[in-house]
Amino acid sequence: MHADKVPLAELAVPPHTAQVTCARSICWLSLLVVGISACAPTAWQRHQAALHEHTANAEWKAATADQQWLISNAFLQAPVEDRSRAAEGARYLRLAQLAAKTGDTRTAVQALRDALATDPSRANAVRAQLDALPLSPTEAAHVKSEFAWNIAALAPGEDAAEPPEPAALACWSYRVQEVRIRQERTMRTADGMERQVTYDTRSWVYDAPTRHWSVDGGWVSDSGTETEPVDGPQRPRYRALVTANHEYLADGTVPPCHRQAWQGPFEADGTVFVAQELPGAQG
Repeated sequence: MHADKVPLAELAVPPHTAQVTCARSICWLSLLVVGISACAPTAWQRHQAALHEHTANAEWKAATADQQWLISNAFLQAPVEDRSRAAEGARYLRLAQLAAKTGDTRTAVQALRDALATDPSRANAVRAQLDALPLSPTEAAHVKSEFAWNIAALAPGEDAAEPPEPAALACWSYRVQEVRIRQERTMRTADGMERQVTYDTRSWVYDAPTRHWSVDGGWVSDSGTETEPVDGPQRPRYRALVTANHEYLADGTVPPCHRQAWQGPFEADGTVFVAQELPGAQG
């Protein structure tokens, strides 16, 4: 055999050596991927960075959109330390500030409602931001009266002024529903046992200038259905409908002049109330 020639058997890589080499390559590749992933910013970090950049450049609409993304995605994307009620309340307060800078007072007021409902301990901060909003005198009176009641209900220990006497409170026209439950039953669903209630409604309208209630149409059969899991959690609107049987239900907010007559709010955003009878009814 020629001296320069080596048998093929000797040139071939033994099977176990090939497996070890392959395993090492996969290991190094995995470490490389992990390293790159660790260095790449998360979606949460990217939106925080965008928020800071847009705020620094006074791009308020873009900053508002960034903040809304952070609020909507906090449950899945935020670090553990940013998932507390305090952190969520702070995000809503920040959203209110940004929305106010764009002139969107409607979004700002709703963000303040959400901040108060999420973390009532921030009542003073909510009140301060509310006072700074560029609202018309009518809007300001309406909204501040609403928040005065909600702060008294949600944060009674806060340093808040007592709600004014009913005669001095703002009053506006509004619509409510008289409720009559048709059927209550418990049924099995794909998600477990569930309570279900169907109901009829009849509309009533309060006219603030005349201080008079009037019925607006007849009864509407099968007006709606509400459900609640038997094992919880309780659903505020279901609770309100059950309470309102043969009584009255207000879906939104109620005017401060009638607030004492209404039980609620049932919803965390300060809406949905129930009353045994129409407040201040005449005729």
